[in-house]
This record gives sequence, structure tokens and C-alpha cells, in this order.
Amino acid sequence: MIWGNRGQKNFLIAGGLSSLALIATPALAQSAVAAGPAITAQAGRPLRIRAGFLSLGLDSTGRVVELKDTGKGTDYLSAGRWLPLVSVVLGDGKQDVATQVKVSRRDRHVRVFSGDQALVEVKVANHATYATLEVVGLDAAPGVDVRTLPWGPLATSVTDTVGEAVGVVRDSGFALGITPLNDGTVGGWPKEFDAYGFGSEVKLKPYGEAGPQNEWGAAAKTSWGSILRAYSYDYSTVRTREDGIRIGPLPGFEGRILRSKLAVHGSAPDLVLTVLSQIAQGEHLPYPTVDGQWQKAARATRQPFLALSSLGTSNLSDAMKFAKQAGIKNVYSVQGAAGPWTSTGHYQFNSGFGGSDAATAQLVATAAGGMRVGVHTLANFIQANDPYISPAPADKRLPVGATVKLTRALAASDTTLYADGDSGGGGHIIGRRLRIGDEFLTYSGVTQAGAGEWQFTGVRRAQWGSAAAAYPAGADATRIAENQYGGARGDLPIIDEIATRLATMANTSGVRSISYDGLEEVSWSGWRGQGFAHLVNGIYRQLDSQDGFICEASNPSSNSWFTQSRISWGGIGWSDSNYTQVTRNNNFYRANFFPVMGGSLPISGGMSTLSVEHNLALGASIGANFGWFQTSTDGLAQGSNTAAVLTVCRQGSRMSVCPSVPDLSLQVHVRTLVPPARLDYIPFTSPSFVYMCELKAESFLMRGSLPWLFRPSFEEPQGVAMPSSMNRRQFKRRPRAAATTSPVSTSSPSNT
Repeated sequence: MIWGNRGQKNFLIAGGLSSLALIATPALAQSAVAAGPAITAQAGRPLRIRAGFLSLGLDSTGRVVELKDTGKGTDYLSAGRWLPLVSVVLGDGKQDVATQVKVSRRDRHVRVFSGDQALVEVKVANHATYATLEVVGLDAAPGVDVRTLPWGPLATSVTDTVGEAVGVVRDSGFALGITPLNDGTVGGWPKEFDAYGFGSEVKLKPYGEAGPQNEWGAAAKTSWGSILRAYSYDYSTVRTREDGIRIGPLPGFEGRILRSKLAVHGSAPDLVLTVLSQIAQGEHLPYPTVDGQWQKAARATRQPFLALSSLGTSNLSDAMKFAKQAGIKNVYSVQGAAGPWTSTGHYQFNSGFGGSDAATAQLVATAAGGMRVGVHTLANFIQANDPYISPAPADKRLPVGATVKLTRALAASDTTLYADGDSGGGGHIIGRRLRIGDEFLTYSGVTQAGAGEWQFTGVRRAQWGSAAAAYPAGADATRIAENQYGGARGDLPIIDEIATRLATMANTSGVRSISYDGLEEVSWSGWRGQGFAHLVNGIYRQLDSQDGFICEASNPSSNSWFTQSRISWGGIGWSDSNYTQVTRNNNFYRANFFPVMGGSLPISGGMSTLSVEHNLALGASIGANFGWFQTSTDGLAQGSNTAAVLTVCRQGSRMSVCPSVPDLSLQVHVRTLVPPARLDYIPFTSPSFVYMCELKAESFLMRGSLPWLFRPSFEEPQGVAMPSSMNRRQFKRRPRAAATTSPVSTSSPSNT
């Protein structure tokens, strides 16, 4: 397969994207000619770095002056926006930019970027489809604190499709991107230094006010195009990050900027996954598979779960029965929106799941024979009853904000306290909670009482299982960063412990699917994308069996993109999510090479089949199947229409979108149709409703290249009115051979 059909005869990709869907580890592509230097330059011309079909050009000061598609010669650099490939931000917040770049005398593959206060050495390594850039040297002037090292941002003119999490921007002819290659290289931008990264020009809500947001991405949309960006932070000492959260120090190389590393690549748009596959394998990144296929290219990644609010040892047999009726091979516990745990944090199984890993292993073994068990989590949320907090004393490794000092003594019974500051807050430091010694206190308000003194009122003592005590003037009172549910978060060492616990749980119990809900909390602990990497990648690395392990999350990041199987926000049929929202979500999924998903679909045994069919069809109209069929065993066991509802779910979960449907925003209603009875699709002005029939699932899946053909059904789903302008003349019948089976009746189902 010639790379992108660009006529590059000496640049061959083995297998192409189609191979990703067939084998687990496609061989890394090799150039058919002897490898040339990764960096080339000619007199009077930019210094160029080859990265697949991308030529990244630098001027003599190290600024990016070219982002060229070498196949077509198109330059994708945004006009006039020449920024340094690499720079440093110092302890005083000032950016030090190179004034010259030279070849290292020790290694011709190393470029030395020299600024006024610091010198950065970057090694460039060329591979068949990408190049890597790695910081191998960093020297600062005496007394100078180098706080962070930003890569770029690279300013591009691409506006068509921006994949924030995957770090790829593309139009119809070319794609270019960057990929962080270790946990310490963060996809995104340090928010405290937005001014150096086009902060005011970055679109904060590119998918609409209610659309999915992603602040942890190596790519971002701007008012004029897009940017590619990454950074590494120095954590050799304690750092105060955005919102005043104090984190660090971090031991080892990850706590230093040295070894900051990323991949840069350019290709035809349809080969992006091929390139990313080769980056993952060549750079030893996570490469999760399902049934031997890379999850990013495997249809099985989209497999649905029967998500149950009450799954446990007492009702497992019922859950399995209902799942089989629905054609679902995964039963999943979403108990209390947190999962089957005594508390989130230490994540020990509750009594409903047997109370131990060993008992859960027995539950999983009972479900064996084609049925998998999954569990919900709240990632880095720590509940107040968890051992990280209670009993006292609570763990010291909870993320904190500012520390103030008491200006007056505080008695054990006092409900007003005085301090030399307001303790900060705002942003991701949410809640009004202080820690003094081993006691947690909350307060309702704070006002300045005088020069250098603030009054905290409505103070409630002895919170989170702690005990009230007396404290002298001068005692420290530290602001605690709460999670969104009023509990705590864990700092990075706790995040690592949670990762180890959840991996151990999966290894010992046999649980094969998991969701990291509230995953943004690992970022809001101060660690940004590094927190994502430590939890999500940390769990994956410790799994004994990685094939077939499906993980969902509430949010993605560039540092966990390779590990995350899918994202499945919202759903249809809920009061707080609808078709428009799910459509926005799937625009994001497609831009980021995640499977298209409809989120969660509520079902019960008392629902009409027509309402379930309608919601399934809404998902199908945007190419999405539902990740969760959310219900309870009681709701199914007690329903009068359970068998019919589950049969519809079985049919709907096997549907797929057909590209020949001209308007994917149309709402549709699916009916079963036995071939060869067919009707053509006749487009009409949106927002009309098309009530259409699905071809029999096995026929459709085997003949996916055929047009999507269907017959009209004029029953109206409950609560949905058919436009008065819609009539039978908008459909025409295709001539066909006489049917050997009778056409399906167009009369309403008896249960509607």
C-alpha cells in the first residue's frame, strides 16, 4: 500500500489501516531506502525535521517556520505565527526563548537551543512514519529556576477536524499531530502560562456550550486554525500550580524536565491510526487489544453492557438471563453511581459482591461461559468514610491549597476563627474545608475583619470523623480541595495506590470491564494529564491479562488516549441528555478516533417497544450503538413487556449506520424487515422524521456496502409528533422480485 497514494515509491506501509482490524501487532513499517539524517538543512533555508510526510522547518533561532506536507507541498503553518519549537518558563514566570539553534558537536542528531538563561538539547530520531524529539540536556544559568518546558505550540491553519485528545489535526488531504511519549510529557498547556500558548485565542467550548470539553489535549481549536502543544514540569521541588494547589516533589526522572519526549508525525488522514499504531509499538506505549485486535480498530470495543443498579451475588443469575435475552455479553455494576464498594478510595468490595476479591472471583466464575463482569468506579474520589480519611488521623497526602495562620487562639467549642488570609480557593479548589492538625472544619463564609485579619464564620467542627481540639494563635490552617461530591481527592501517591488496587482487583477477581467516572479529579488534584497517565496507564501496566480489558472514562486526555477503550458520555432517554447532546459527543469521538457511542439508554420491563426502538434508532442515525442498557433486575423481573423490550435491545445493539443515509441528523424509527421487501430512501427537508425499517441484522452486516433500504412506518412514538407535511408521496417503491415471505405488517405493536 503506497503511503497516502502520494507517489512516494520508496516509502511503504505494510498492510495499512485494514491490517489493524485483522491482527494484533502489525509489523512496524520500514523505509525501503537507507535511513537518512533526521534533520537536514541547506544554506539560506530552514532547518528541517522529517516526520513521516511532515517537514517541520526551523529558522536559525529555533522558531517553527514550516509545517509542510511533503507529498503535495502544502504548508500548514498558520501565517505569521512563528513560535519556538521548545522554550522554558522560569521560576519568575518569564519565558526564555532560544536566540540560536546549532548542531551539537557531540552528536549530529542533537540540536542545541540557546537562550539568555537556559540551554536545551533536543535529540531528533527519525522513524519510517514519525520522528521523536527528546530533551537530553538542560542547563540553566546559576540561580535560575527552570519551572516548565513547553513544546511549541505549533500553530497550524487546519480548521476542518481537530482531535484534542488524540493530538491530531486534519483536513481532507493531510493530518499532522504530536504524541506525548511518557507520563512526564503532558499533552496540553500549563494554564498558569496561557499567555505563551495563544490562551485568549483558544476555543474553550469548541463543541458548543453544552458540548464535551477537553482541557487535557495536545491539540486545540483556535479562532484562526489549531495548535499542537505539550509540556513538561519540573517537580524536583514543591510547586504551586493553577488555583494555588501545591504538589510535589516527585522523585526520579519523571520529576525532572530531562527526558521530556514526544512524537511528531504527518500522513494522509486515512492512515492516522496506522501511524499511531506504529508509534505505540515503537515507543512501548499501551496497546490494548480485544480478541487480538487493537481496540482502536476493533468493532468489539463498542460492545454493550447491561448496566445494573443492583448487581450482586443474590441476583447474578437473573442478570445473566436478561443479558442473554438482550444479546449482551457483559453485566456491569453501577451501584449508587459509584460501583460495588464499601467506599471509593480503597475500593474494597461490599457485601453485595461478596465482600472480598475472592468472593467476587467466585461471582465472576459463576458468570463464565461467555458472560463478563464489569464494575463502576469514581476514579480519584475519596469518600469521607474511606480509610484515607476516617478514622482519624486522615492521610496527609490529600491535595491542598493555601495555608493561613490563626491570628487568635481557637477553642474546641469555637464556631468562628480568625486567620491572616482567606485561604484562597476558586477554580478546582472547591468546597470550604480547612484542616488544622488532625481536625477537619468547614465554614460558611469569610470576610476581612481588619488589617491582615480575616474572619471565618459558620465554622462546623470535628468533620469527616475527626475530633475538635484547641489551637493556639499561629497554628496552620490549610485549605482542602474537595471533590465534586464533597469528599476528598488523592495526591499522586494516592492515585498510584488506587491504580495498584484496581489492577490487583481485576487480576484476582477476573473483572474485565471498568469505568473511571469523575476521571477529571486526577487532573484537578494539580497533576493535569500526568494524573490521567498515572491512574489509567498505571492500571493497564499492572494487568496480568490485558487483552479484552475494556475501560471507559468520563474524560480522555492525550496522556491516556492509547489506554482508554472508549468514552461514552450522556445518553438518550434521560432528562439531562438528549439526541443533540449525543450528536455533539460523537463529533468529538470521531475527531479523536474513539468509537462512536450513544452513551446510556434507560430500559425497563414496563416500557413500550416503540419507545425503545425510537431511541435505538436515534443512536443508529448518527452511527452510534449504546454502551449501556441501564436498568435493574427488579425493573426487568416485574415488567410486563420485558421479553419484547430485550428482543428490541438485541436487534438494536447489532445495528450499524449506513453511510448512504444522506442526513445523519434525521431522527428515525427502526422496524424489523425481512428481505427482500425494500424501499428506497427519499431525502426531504430536516427536521422531518423518517420512520424506517432495518434490514434483518445478519443480512445487513454481511452486505454492509449495500444502500440502506427500508419501508415507512407511520406509527408515532409516544410523545413524538409526525410533521403534517410528511406523507406517503415522499417515498417510492423499488421494483423487486416477488417476496417469498410476507412483508412485515405496518400495524402498531400490540403493546404500544
